Amino acid sequence: MDLLTDTFILLLLGLIVGVFLLAGFFLIGDNQVGILTRRALGRPMPQGQVIARRGQVGVQADTLVPGLYWRMPFIWRIEKMEVINIPDGQIGIVEAIDGQPLPKGRVVGDEVECNQFQDARMFLDGDGSPTARRGHKGPQGAILRPGKYRVNTRLFLIGLRPATLISIGSFGVVIAQDGKPMPSNLQVAPLSKGQHSYFQKGQEFLDGEGYRGPQLETLQAGLYYINPLLFMVQGYKLFEVPPGTVAVLRSNVGAELVKSSVGPVPVGDPAKAITTAPLHDDVEMLVPLTTDKNVRGIYKEPLAPGVYNLNPVAYTAYLVPTSAVMIDWADDPNRPGEEQKELFQFGSLGVTSKDGFAIAVEVRLVTRIDPSNAAFIIARFGSVRGLIEQIIHPVIDAEFRNNAGSKKALEFVQSRTDLQREALDKAKDAFGKYNVEAQNLLISQIRMPPELMATQTQKEIAMQQQAQYEEQAKAGEKQIAVQEMLARAAKQPEVVAALLQIDINKNRASAMVEEANGIRDSTRIKAEGDKSALVLIGDGEGAKSAAIGAGQAKAVEAVGLAQGQAYQAQTEVLGADKVALVRVMEAVRDGKIAITPTTLFQMSGDGSGGSAGSLLTAYFARVLAGMDGSSGAVSGTAPAAPTPPAKKS
Repeated sequence: MDLLTDTFILLLLGLIVGVFLLAGFFLIGDNQVGILTRRALGRPMPQGQVIARRGQVGVQADTLVPGLYWRMPFIWRIEKMEVINIPDGQIGIVEAIDGQPLPKGRVVGDEVECNQFQDARMFLDGDGSPTARRGHKGPQGAILRPGKYRVNTRLFLIGLRPATLISIGSFGVVIAQDGKPMPSNLQVAPLSKGQHSYFQKGQEFLDGEGYRGPQLETLQAGLYYINPLLFMVQGYKLFEVPPGTVAVLRSNVGAELVKSSVGPVPVGDPAKAITTAPLHDDVEMLVPLTTDKNVRGIYKEPLAPGVYNLNPVAYTAYLVPTSAVMIDWADDPNRPGEEQKELFQFGSLGVTSKDGFAIAVEVRLVTRIDPSNAAFIIARFGSVRGLIEQIIHPVIDAEFRNNAGSKKALEFVQSRTDLQREALDKAKDAFGKYNVEAQNLLISQIRMPPELMATQTQKEIAMQQQAQYEEQAKAGEKQIAVQEMLARAAKQPEVVAALLQIDINKNRASAMVEEANGIRDSTRIKAEGDKSALVLIGDGEGAKSAAIGAGQAKAVEAVGLAQGQAYQAQTEVLGADKVALVRVMEAVRDGKIAITPTTLFQMSGDGSGGSAGSLLTAYFARVLAGMDGSSGAVSGTAPAAPTPPAKKS
């Protein structure tokens, strides 16, 4: 019994020892880290200390790498923890639960050499030298980049955060959460002296005397491993200066305001322009113009059209159109088909004419600001709209009001061209003093009172109708001319034929003239021949006739002598009156004397045969005798009455 009891006790003791020995073995895998905790047989930790080192009881700073370990059970406890894995595009932010207290005013602990938080003892105690930098308790300025780390998670709490990504078309503005306090007279922190690699090396920023607050330096598009506990990054869209404009920068960098002695470029008459600085009165505060962006004030050189990483905290940009500034005074700003780039809209100008009519005038003014004067405009008026409301609008409104007040309504409308020219000249003179160029001024519409327009409309309609009638008359005349031309065109073949006939007739006439000339010449020659012949014949005939005449004369003379002797003998026998009667009767016998009248005229009346009736009878007898062609005398007439017309018997 004693042997069995002893054997059982030995086996039991052996089992207990075996279990005890086996309980002290620990295997740390490849992706694990062993965290030791000392339970007993060690020195107690000082007050406030969390992680034990140098034989102190508690969670140990040192960790176990992969391998097989044996530790005394009941004294040591080993926890197996997964290694820390930081994936791509993320960072690990670290908070230490033990270490030196953070200095007063600090937000994150300084970065110390500790193999990226994998050497907890070095983080807590340094390398043992008196000047060694030790880690601070709390949020850490250092971060863990993508990768795997064997970190004592009892000392360091690791949190995952996405890395800072600045997308294309944007930029980042950095605000430091820790560093030197920024003076109250600064709005933007001065540049750090450290090479912090775009704020990815937080300790370099802190060691370089970096200031808290908004930073001047910006981040361009890309991926940055920045500690969000130390730096807050705000994304902004890229600032674009469109074509036809410039951007005047007001710098918020720097502490002192220094007045500038640089003046604007004169526009128009240099003698009338404000070319001296300051632009304001002496009693006013003038925002200074500067050529240094690191000095507070308005930067004299504006930004040209383009895209910029413009820090809105450090610089305030004012867009100033330099191509054309269009200002409309109209009730309807919508103009179809028109691209409104820079259009400032006001209501139509209400003016009153000399004769008391209310008139609405719609005007468009085109002005231009030279890029070199853009900074002065901003310094003087604060914005282009301020320039328009303070100077341009009052000048144009007053010019049209004054002009309308000196003219009657109809005269005002009729002098539209003069109004445009006078207003433009006034604008050039007034705006040139403020270094603004007035390029053009147009009156788009003048709206008259309806009652006045009604009378003008009726008058114009009447004039248009009159003009229409005149045009219609002219059209009628044109139509007649066209018809005449058409008739002429229709008769043109006949005209051509007639012209050809005229030419033919002319040719024929010429031929006939030539023929007549020939005949004339031949006739003349023939006549001259005949004349010569006749002269000769006449001479012969004359001689012959003379001879015959002489012979006949002698014969007649002989006959006459014989008849005379006969008549004398008859007279002596019958008597003279008897002989005469015998001769008359012989003449009647031979028909040489008519004893009956050829024509009888009878006149009604008493037949007294007055002188008037005799004369009329004799007149008609002669007329009728002439008509009959009778050479003989009227043998007798009868008295006729004067009243009825003569009758031919």
